[in-house]
Amino acid sequence: MNEHNNAFIHAAQHLENNLSDPTQDTSVINFARSVAIDEQQEFPREYLSHLHSLNYFDQFVPHSLGGTLSDLSELLMACRLVSRRDLNAAIASGQTMLGALPVWLCGSDAQKKRLSSHILQGHLGCLALTEKKHGSNLLASEVTATVDQDGYRLNGEKWLINNATQGHTMTLLVRKIEPNGRESLAVMLLDKAKLSDYENIEKIATHGIRCADISGIRFHNTLVAKDCLIETAEPGIFGVLKALQISRILCAGFSLGAFDTCLRVTYEFAQNRALYQKTVLSMPTVQQGLGRSFAKLLLAEILATASIRAVSHASRSLSMYSAACKYWVPRQTELALDELKVILGARYYLREEHCSGIFQKMLRDNAVVSLFDGSSQVNLGLISAQTNAISAQLLKTPSCHEELSQWFSLDESKPFAALDQQQFAVNNAGQDPILSAFLARFSDGSQNHLPPSVMTQCLILKQRILSWCDDVQTLQQTEQNEPTSVVRFNKAKQYTTLLSAACCALFIIHNETHPLLGNADIATDLLSLVLNDDDMWLPSKALLEALDEQNQHHKLFSLFPISLAK
Repeated sequence: MNEHNNAFIHAAQHLENNLSDPTQDTSVINFARSVAIDEQQEFPREYLSHLHSLNYFDQFVPHSLGGTLSDLSELLMACRLVSRRDLNAAIASGQTMLGALPVWLCGSDAQKKRLSSHILQGHLGCLALTEKKHGSNLLASEVTATVDQDGYRLNGEKWLINNATQGHTMTLLVRKIEPNGRESLAVMLLDKAKLSDYENIEKIATHGIRCADISGIRFHNTLVAKDCLIETAEPGIFGVLKALQISRILCAGFSLGAFDTCLRVTYEFAQNRALYQKTVLSMPTVQQGLGRSFAKLLLAEILATASIRAVSHASRSLSMYSAACKYWVPRQTELALDELKVILGARYYLREEHCSGIFQKMLRDNAVVSLFDGSSQVNLGLISAQTNAISAQLLKTPSCHEELSQWFSLDESKPFAALDQQQFAVNNAGQDPILSAFLARFSDGSQNHLPPSVMTQCLILKQRILSWCDDVQTLQQTEQNEPTSVVRFNKAKQYTTLLSAACCALFIIHNETHPLLGNADIATDLLSLVLNDDDMWLPSKALLEALDEQNQHHKLFSLFPISLAK
């Protein structure tokens, strides 16, 4: 394990220990309290203050600006550790990072300095993109910024914005109007303390994350200074699109955290609950459900890890990887939680008593992850628009990425050099280094050392990828070639599964001595599940033993060796 990766594990363990055990009422962030404030829809100010006292907000600020952010993998894990305790606090703080990303990518030195000062003080921020009339259609945004002799005059309303009221800063998408009438989308960084002539839209009641400040803002000819505008050589919307490529991957941390808690609550129930003279855990269908859920959690972690590491290794391919991660991880989490709640029975529905009612809260809260930062439909649309170019390229001679080993070895890690908009692209330009590397590895016979059962699954995956490419190319000759067609969307869904499977295979190849990935039975379980998730899939004894061992030794359900706080 290299020095940087040692630091990653150390930082994660340090945060986990400082956050304390959420099952204990003496911990600042604990399950009983989280459910209680959720019932009252109370904004989690004390939780956020506690996170600030633990220097959690420092991880949102690049090292060059006085923070500690140098590895987004570390931030993904930190988000996951907070999320396993309380998604309200995780998402409220995470929105601050979301609002900061366009500034880190595209802002001036002065803007970066101003924003870093706010965040390091624990001030919340937000990214104000959506409008009630247009939803996720950002190109139709109507909030205007008209050039004025003293700056810009803002008019219009942003709606369903997390932290819109509680946030100190706001990164705002506007339609800039020049004196000659020319219009273009632009981004501004606002300090709300310096604004007048605006009003906050009341908090909107929601099904989950009830404590969150999901509200909005209405501008009435609001004057803002000229230096609020983030000026870039590219269209302003590009900076937003590139920022979302990072934030969509970080959102996986929310789902992974909720997933861990729900699996742990269910496993411990099954282990301790006796029915018909035996434990629930001894029932074959329960073992199947728990084993499948554990495998899905590992697969979700694998895709999220590969995607966030792509920032350092293949940043110009993030448009596809971020969209796939944002669709697949929350979706698999939702499917697994649906299976776990059947095992938990009536207790999953309780808002008190069993584990303080945390399962139902996590179930409701996690549902929002597939909605923000681009809904599932939006992300499938982004993938669908690029499948023609990517499939055509994959059918040519595939090649291995030059940093593939470092990218997919869990013993190594590479920090990003700097967050700069020039590193990223709004589309992949037909390139998919992950699928290409997988095909290359299984085209030259170099993987013959793999266990036979793993090799069999990899060869099935290879054929699936090639068949998918052929199908996508054939579609171009039909009426179903429209990117929004049902068939193309189905191909986009298939792509997310193929990408997840390829990431799993590459992690298996590059981590032969890992206690989970290096076990042939567990590796086969993971690949077979992602390729054929049906009612007849059965977990191996090795997978169930690994699940039990991680639970018994109070470990995070993970490929990484993180011990739970006691």
